[in-house]
Amino acid sequence: MKIMQLRTERFGEINISKEDIYIFTKGIPGFEEHTGFVIIAPEDDQPFAFLQSVNDEKLNFLIADPFLFYPEYEFEIPSSALAELGVDSVEQVMVRSIINIDNSLESATINLVAPVVFNTSRRVAKQVVLGRTSYMTRHPLFATAEK
Repeated sequence: MKIMQLRTERFGEINISKEDIYIFTKGIPGFEEHTGFVIIAPEDDQPFAFLQSVNDEKLNFLIADPFLFYPEYEFEIPSSALAELGVDSVEQVMVRSIINIDNSLESATINLVAPVVFNTSRRVAKQVVLGRTSYMTRHPLFATAEK
């Protein structure tokens, strides 16, 4: 296991293993040139983690398990995405959504239109944009939140 130092704006220098890196073969929409990311979970008991670029110390996304906030959330991963990720079984799949916090956590939103799908076995990932969905890119993170 090869350990490397990763410089991040949010966490300073941290040690990661090459095996911790997820490859987004086509990048993340809007950030196509960034293909390597690690998940940094500051505290294990928190629902939030950061998806940190390994190439740009300033680029990270706040992510969370969307099912914690929307237990009824469901979608079908397109077969083309499953093939691209090399998914053989559901056990390999981890889903996270990108969180947007403008002013406060109470007004935070979660993107349910474009979940980030990880193949935890092969260490590849893809942000999948769902077609024909009633979900929005900016659902209130907390369902009871007032607009």
